[in-house]
Amino acid sequence: MQKDSRSWANVTLRLPSEELEKKLVGEAKKAGFVGIKGHRSVGGIRVSLYNAMPLEGAEKVADFMRGFMKANPK
Repeated sequence: MQKDSRSWANVTLRLPSEELEKKLVGEAKKAGFVGIKGHRSVGGIRVSLYNAMPLEGAEKVADFMRGFMKANPK
């Protein structure tokens, strides 16, 4: 994908291992966050923050991610 074709509304990231990414996706689903698994050919994590996402929703995702980081240090 060309850099100029990438979305600014998607936050993409990789964790230190695929196992940790799977754990994050599973725990996120239990917490009510769905669809964060990255693209099927690239992997990773993808959080979409389009205009319809209220600030409160983005803050909840950030809080969840911080909690996951603390519970799963490198």
